[in-house]
Amino acid sequence: MTGFAEMRRLEQSLTYIRAFGLLVAAGVLLTTDDFPSTMLERTGWITVAIVALGNVAIWGALGRATTRGHLRILSSVAFPLDAFIVFTFIWIFAYQTPYVMWAVILLLPMEGALRYRLKGALMAAAVCALFLVAQTIRVGEVNGSGEFEWNTYIFIAGLAFLVAGVVGAMAENWYEQSVALKSQSLQLAEVDELKDRFLAITSHEIRGPLTAIIAGVDTVQKRNDRLTPEQRDRLLEMVAAQGQQLARLVDDLLVTAQMQNGAPALHPQWVALPEVFDGAIGAASPKRRGHQLEIFVDQLKCEIDAARVSQIVRNLLENAYKYTSEKTAVSVSAKKASSGITIAIADTGDGIPLENRERLFEAFARGDGTKAGQEGVGLGLYVVSQLVSTMDGHIDLASSSNGTTFTISIPCQTRSQAPKLGLVPEDGTSTA
Repeated sequence: MTGFAEMRRLEQSLTYIRAFGLLVAAGVLLTTDDFPSTMLERTGWITVAIVALGNVAIWGALGRATTRGHLRILSSVAFPLDAFIVFTFIWIFAYQTPYVMWAVILLLPMEGALRYRLKGALMAAAVCALFLVAQTIRVGEVNGSGEFEWNTYIFIAGLAFLVAGVVGAMAENWYEQSVALKSQSLQLAEVDELKDRFLAITSHEIRGPLTAIIAGVDTVQKRNDRLTPEQRDRLLEMVAAQGQQLARLVDDLLVTAQMQNGAPALHPQWVALPEVFDGAIGAASPKRRGHQLEIFVDQLKCEIDAARVSQIVRNLLENAYKYTSEKTAVSVSAKKASSGITIAIADTGDGIPLENRERLFEAFARGDGTKAGQEGVGLGLYVVSQLVSTMDGHIDLASSSNGTTFTISIPCQTRSQAPKLGLVPEDGTSTA
């Protein structure tokens, strides 16, 4: 039992069972008329009275228990109380022939399994075995033989351990199934929450570009004869840009869907690294708001999946644009490393709050520092982390109040050339 509610239900159930057991014990005492001495009978009634008072106290304490710690204390009192009445009655009725009261001792390993699973059952059986040593000696004295009946002792103690093993294993299996069901329930709840967030966020992100595309196309269709060539070009450029934004969103969604069924397929081929970065920088440019972009890209030929690497760089650049103010300096670098290439995207913004870093690479996780007009689905960094992992690379994050840097290492074959240095103006073309 791990949860507070489960532990409380168990203790409540055991108080009912204990009360029923006390009624049975009282009935046995009332119907037994061959006690060897009144002392044994009085001991029985005193034991019933003590356990009854203890049971009432436990019931009252359960109503005031508010933490698992309180319930553990009650359990540490209730279990010995049950052992006390069991051992006492077995001791009292040692004189009976046939001697059958020993069977009650099997209740203790069962209770140990309920409370503490296999460990509790075996510990209860061990305590029972120790008690049975003294009890077997007493039985020998009572029946006049004076001998220690090994056969009886081994049978009862062995049966106690056998019961402990069976019920303990059942309790462990039940516990594992319970934990698995709880974990599955939490996962399903999380998936349901992600689905709701996905539908809400994605519909919002899709609606904007679609509305702009529909409006642009509708304007061209209905007012084509009244539009100047410049106006028509601007509308078509806007439609193309919104279509590209939708295509990028679909790319991220496809990677996310593929990750649910395994890693996405990679198609590495030899490509010029500067060309890959030029494409990524151009794709991210709609999110740029006056940022001063610097690029430092080695003139390399690399055997990589150009589309996926471009997607990584684009997502990191868009993330830098979204979470920093206008005119912030953003730099992109790529250089040869010992086993491939190292890519770094850095900005001079305010940094990522420490409390946001744990969920930074989770799907649909978005920071609270998004600048106006720069909303997103929350898949960018998740896609980056999944793609980098698929490429057997790794990501390092360094963030402070002076800015944030994502450093990505991707293993691949390279052919080294001279580095390229430049400043990129607002239109995304390099000045180098």
